[in-house]
Amino acid sequence: MVFPSGGDLYFTNFKHHLGSAYVITYLRDHSFNAEQFISDESCNVNECIKKIANSHPHIVGFTVYETNFMQCALISNGLKAYNSDIIIIFGGPTPSVQSKEVLEGVSSVDICVRREGEETLLELILNLSKNNFKLNQVNLFSIKGITFRKGNKIIINPERNDLLSNKSIKNYIDKFPSPYLSKVIPISRAFPTGIITARGCNQNCTYCNCAVMSKKNIFFHSIERVIEELVYINECKKFLGPVPINDDSFTILPTRTFKICESMIENDIKIPLICTTRCDKITEELLDLMKQAGFVSIGFSLESAVPRILKTIGKVSPPNNINSEKLEKEIEFIEKLKHMTSYAKKIGFNKVFVSIMVGLPGETIQDALKTIDFINQLDIDFYTHNFFHIFRGTPIFQNYKRFGYKIKPMGDKNKILIKNDFPFDVYKIKLAPKCAKIQNNEVIDYDVLKILSLSPKRTMQKSFFDNVIINSDSIKPPLVKWIQENLAINGAIIHIYSDKSKYLKFHEKNEKTLYNEFSPTSFYECYCWENSVNNSILKSGRMTLYDDQIGMPIRFKDTKLALNDYKNGEDNMKNLISIEHSPIDTIALCNFLIDLFNNKDIINYLLNSYPLPEFQQLCRWTKNQANCETLDTAIIENDDSIRICWFSDSIGNIRLSFSDLIQNLENLKKEREKTRNCRQCKVNEKCIKCIFPFPLSTERYCEYKRYYYTNKPAKLINAFGVVKDFLFKPINPLEF
Repeated sequence: MVFPSGGDLYFTNFKHHLGSAYVITYLRDHSFNAEQFISDESCNVNECIKKIANSHPHIVGFTVYETNFMQCALISNGLKAYNSDIIIIFGGPTPSVQSKEVLEGVSSVDICVRREGEETLLELILNLSKNNFKLNQVNLFSIKGITFRKGNKIIINPERNDLLSNKSIKNYIDKFPSPYLSKVIPISRAFPTGIITARGCNQNCTYCNCAVMSKKNIFFHSIERVIEELVYINECKKFLGPVPINDDSFTILPTRTFKICESMIENDIKIPLICTTRCDKITEELLDLMKQAGFVSIGFSLESAVPRILKTIGKVSPPNNINSEKLEKEIEFIEKLKHMTSYAKKIGFNKVFVSIMVGLPGETIQDALKTIDFINQLDIDFYTHNFFHIFRGTPIFQNYKRFGYKIKPMGDKNKILIKNDFPFDVYKIKLAPKCAKIQNNEVIDYDVLKILSLSPKRTMQKSFFDNVIINSDSIKPPLVKWIQENLAINGAIIHIYSDKSKYLKFHEKNEKTLYNEFSPTSFYECYCWENSVNNSILKSGRMTLYDDQIGMPIRFKDTKLALNDYKNGEDNMKNLISIEHSPIDTIALCNFLIDLFNNKDIINYLLNSYPLPEFQQLCRWTKNQANCETLDTAIIENDDSIRICWFSDSIGNIRLSFSDLIQNLENLKKEREKTRNCRQCKVNEKCIKCIFPFPLSTERYCEYKRYYYTNKPAKLINAFGVVKDFLFKPINPLEF
């Protein structure tokens, strides 16, 4: 089982997935060898394929959402090219409602499993094992719940409906063993993986695919099973954050939730927990008990504070006959949400949050503003400001034209991912101060600042880049092809436009190119230059769209001026990158490092006079902390040439492989070392031998490296940068 994350800011590698873990546990329970592909280190598509293939699997199953569809498709295609005998199966929400489109668009996928996977996969694998895993020898027509190819035709078999057929059996899903009790998921990974106590949803929301997947039914684990799992997880005493209960609505049956919480207290379970729920499915008494049982965070789904819109989307009551009622239930829902969030804060929940959507069916800009006004009245810690997205298979997808929406696929090759327009400009809705986007986007911009300053993260070179900076106004298909092969899965793409007008003109086209050509990452952040009196400034595209409401402008200043500000006690360095335009700047930095080296207590000095700006050329004064050594980041120019620092010559172009680029770089290093006669130099072993020392001449750079000891202070500044990251970003990622 393979689950690539979808470009999430914090969890970018291959982690445990709860749905996959249930399938693995069930297959193991029936004597089949199944496992999750786990990788805590970044890898590109080719390395990922090799690692998976090294397990010699008969079958590789992918858990597929819209957010990770491109990554799944790329890995799947690579596996099939590597070994055509490997059977590729796609399961999860996206293949469940778009199985035909998936098979049409991804030639490597053999079968799509729709909805619940345990029983379907077991039957499928039983049949395959009887035929030595030869797909062409298995009668797939008899297996319900799958979509597959037969020649040039795509066959959609009838639904399986195992859960529905056994609905009368109490706690039927207890037949699926616990991924934790079966040790498929280590208890140390309960955060952020979480647990479920029930599957499905029985509500009437027209926009949500949860009820679609379960056909508006809920299937429960027994309370005894839930408690047994929590007792086991309770053995792990340290969690980085609260353990999520991933039910679509944990308190959908308040009496059941009450019993679970009572049992948790009786069993002395001390796990910090988080859940989301509905305000109309909870009471003050239940909130009190949840707090006592260990819940530290709780979220409430609101979507809109306008009763008419809630009725339209079926949030509280069925959406039919909109004008047949006076919207009493919707009005009551809104008032109860206000009361329940206030009460949760009153009794001491650490985090209370609310989710809304902007651009909902029938919504006007005035309606959206009313929702924001309502949010401002709430006693909450933050809220999530989402844009309405139309998912295939949902009720709204069946009649979206009625509300004036248009749906656009992301391209001819990638028709799975779609975008919908909105009845008004959703970016004109001013964010409330407690919007999670505000803090979250500052974190994104801070991460981008570190990438742009080429701050070291790796300790050794890999066979791919973790980041790509596109220093151009356009993205063409050949560049995406190069990125597929040379960027880490879920690595960062930072796109820098020459100015705001170019961003507004070309962004949508460039994004479509990335998605249509299948980028290996969804982490795509755009920035554009804006000049001011004393600084050059990079502003994110988000700031452009939101009129500077979210994000953190990244400022650039000459190093000499930046250091003068630092020495004068300026405290606005956290979003500043110092750059060296002239030898004066380089010498200023070198002299600063010399002064640090001569300071008898460097650490104390840095602590007391902190923070420093980011130094774009600090690496040349270290021993081995340069991008030309670790190759974290590639800079792609408008002519498709590739550089490895801001002042470097080109080391090749996007027509070259990673190994070719390394060879070019090594040749260049050898040439420069020979010219400089580095082997005869007394600091040869301690010098990084910067091959692009601009704005210094080679002679001047070598002179400074020979006579001044810069390695230690430069290394300490980088170490303090890690401390700076921690101080600036003490954020629980689950909040976003």
